[in-house]
Parts: sequence; C-alpha cells; structure tokens
Amino acid sequence: MSHVRIRCTGLIIENNSVLLVEYNDDGIHYNLPGGGLEPGETILEGVAREVLEETTAQVDVGPLALMYEFTPHKQSGDYNVNERHGLHLIFECTLKNNSIPRLPQFPDPHQSAVKWIPLEELDSILLIPNINKQIKNYIKNKRNIELIEDYMLDRLRLEQK
Repeated sequence: MSHVRIRCTGLIIENNSVLLVEYNDDGIHYNLPGGGLEPGETILEGVAREVLEETTAQVDVGPLALMYEFTPHKQSGDYNVNERHGLHLIFECTLKNNSIPRLPQFPDPHQSAVKWIPLEELDSILLIPNINKQIKNYIKNKRNIELIEDYMLDRLRLEQK
C-alpha cells in the first residue's frame, strides 16, 4: 500500500457557483465532492463515482484543473502527524443532462447538505482545503493539465533487427 492516499475530486461550476458538500462536525465546513480512489478503478472513474456518491449527480469528467498535496508531516499547528499524506486530483466536471445534485439517502457521517455556493461568497465559507483563491484563479484563467491514461495510448512496437 502506498504511503500517499490519492483523492479524486470534482470541481463543478454552474451559473457562477461551485457545487460543495457541507459538513457539520464542530461547526460548518465545506469540501469539493470527492474521496479516495478504490482498487481497480481509474482516476476518472473514481471522480465520477465519488461525485455520484456524495451528491447523487452524474457528471462528465473533464480535464485536471488543480492538484493539492496534503503533507501533515510538514505542518505545524493543529494537524495530527499521524494523518496520511494525500494527493488531491481536482477535475473540472459538468453535470449530465437532467442530473440534479442533492444530499444522498445515506450521506457520509456529518454530511449535512449539498450546496451551490456563489463564487463571490467563496471567501466567506470554510472550505477545506483552503483553495478558494486557486479555484477562482482557475475559473478565470482555465489552464488545464492533461491526464494521460496509459491504457488509452497506442501500444509501442519496437522494430526487430
């Protein structure tokens, strides 16, 4: 098992708002919909599954928008040094036709809502990780990162001599 946990996340923007999952545990905070990659699934499959599980919404997964590395062993303050090193891969997603995000029937513990938060209100909420500025910068500049999936590439054929 790798020492770095891969977290697949969806960034869904519509009508100048971002779709977030609300949690109420010792106060309200928000996360982008996402979670850990499961064995046997591709990263893109993981993004679609996690968004569906947390918001009931079906999405088309687009390009990689942002990456966030969580390094608790390098943090000072309130972080538990036993927390797991993580890499969050944040993909721009679009809702499929007639897909309406809502709280699932059996939400994650402490998950209290699925909400559209207007971009101009993003700085007034507690978003974890605190990537408000990076989300707004991404939306403004749209510099995507291409994810290259090995199984989609043409197979290499070396000439025999």
